[in-house]
Amino acid sequence: MLVTALMFLAACTSDTAITTTDPNPAATSTTAPPVVSADPTTTTSASSTTTTRLNLDTLLAVGNTCSLGWWDGAWQSGDLPVSGGEEYQVVRLDEPIFMTTGSEARPFCEPLELVSVEFEPEIPGGFRDVDALAIQTGAAVRPHPVELLGLSLPAYIEATSELLETRVAGMPIINLTQVIRTDLEGDGTDEVIVAASTIPDDLISSQVGDYSIVYLRKVIEGEVQTAILGESIVEDLDNLFQDLAVFEVSAVADLNGDGKMEIVINGTVWEGAFLQAWEYINDDLGPVEVLSCGCGS
Repeated sequence: MLVTALMFLAACTSDTAITTTDPNPAATSTTAPPVVSADPTTTTSASSTTTTRLNLDTLLAVGNTCSLGWWDGAWQSGDLPVSGGEEYQVVRLDEPIFMTTGSEARPFCEPLELVSVEFEPEIPGGFRDVDALAIQTGAAVRPHPVELLGLSLPAYIEATSELLETRVAGMPIINLTQVIRTDLEGDGTDEVIVAASTIPDDLISSQVGDYSIVYLRKVIEGEVQTAILGESIVEDLDNLFQDLAVFEVSAVADLNGDGKMEIVINGTVWEGAFLQAWEYINDDLGPVEVLSCGCGS
């Protein structure tokens, strides 16, 4: 799945609600054919729990990169429902969560006339850095553990190699950048999110065969299945910047107070950056992109 900054800017500036109610499987499912290998996931001792959605008007999610959107019974984007002084929880990967206070909606990403929120204290991350996410909620934004694993584990190197061998010409170098283990749904079975990339920070030094990819591995009925959350592959240097993006995981957090966690992807493109939020719907539909925003030319 190749993306450009303009795709995310269009999503960010739209006033149309994005909802996952009764999604069309053919249009929204991202689950790829199974990648079956030695089962790297683990089953925890946690039992399934019943959660109740918070009775709040809005739950806003904002990064340094852009204003991702909010939940008010459905996923929304557009004009921000804030007046200033709201408190947010700040989450980034497995780092400690802290509180911050947000401003009113302010101009952002000139000359595109977008709006976002400024924070005191500031939230970490931003352009060319893994962004943090400020979430306006009193509920637990990380109701289930999020663990960063080592980048040299054979199971994930092998899984990434198998995934790329049909996508990248030649023999791609396997360079894992993130391996994250978590339990998105709190059902006691862990999922693993893997990011890998050989695209250089400056992008312009990229070569044919360079890639960036983020994917989710989940055990379904005893088999490991893979869903692609972000993918960019350099196939032609003549159009190097048209679709080239570097993907990383910004946060795994509960964005709507239902006790289940969404995956937030942080991406950078030439002179731009974006955020995406993916919600795991069920084992048939897999993860579905529910929010996105961006800033750049």
